[in-house]
Amino acid sequence: MAKTLKGLRHWLAEALEFTVGNPSEARHLPPPIGPQPYRDKPEKVHY
Repeated sequence: MAKTLKGLRHWLAEALEFTVGNPSEARHLPPPIGPQPYRDKPEKVHY
């Protein structure tokens, strides 16, 4: 029973970190909210 509870606790911690994000790691941060600057260079495409 204790092993099952440890596994559940570990799974819950991973799920919560994935959902909320880990502030110590930049890749876990959610994307910025609001308008973002346009970074792509527009090109004319002729068909």
